[in-house]
Amino acid sequence: AVLTGINRPGRWPELSAPRVAAALEICRDWVDDVVVDVASSLEQDEEIVSDLDGPRRNAATRAALGAADLVVAVVAADPVGVSRFLRAHAELRAAIGSTPVRVLVNKTRSGVLGIDPRTQVRRTLERYLGIDDVWFAPADHRAVDAALLRAQPVLAAAGRSQLTAAIRRFVGEAIEPPPVAARTRRAARGFDPAPVAGRR
Repeated sequence: AVLTGINRPGRWPELSAPRVAAALEICRDWVDDVVVDVASSLEQDEEIVSDLDGPRRNAATRAALGAADLVVAVVAADPVGVSRFLRAHAELRAAIGSTPVRVLVNKTRSGVLGIDPRTQVRRTLERYLGIDDVWFAPADHRAVDAALLRAQPVLAAAGRSQLTAAIRRFVGEAIEPPPVAARTRRAARGFDPAPVAGRR
């Protein structure tokens, strides 16, 4: 099930932090797992507005991160994407506190970073950020094009592709079983915290 966002950028003031947080709380009672796709910008804009109680451009992103049990940071596998993540990591950590982060390097290919792009990215993130657990997704243009053409998820359009296999591996290794915080909150609300076999 998909809960869509706003249909045009000009409506961003409608997504205030309290509204987003309330919507996510309802989603927690509605489904077992909630995945929120957010924008990358985390900057706060109090200094550029005169009304301190007015809407914040990145309130939706910050509210979603504040409610998250687990954050997946997606990094583009190219010099620009990696350098942006290096600069943004401190800001991300400041926004989420101790919430666990899993790093997924997307569009991995040798043409941009040389013959061994995984090792180069891994060494860079470990050297500058101390991150040693990194997962990779290939630049599988055929699978992505098929999904776009059919307006379907990659799993449905190209279930046997390299990209699908990489995402399955990432979810199995990095996301399941669910974080302890999620199980604790679910138990407090009366949900069964025990994992259900085969559920995704």
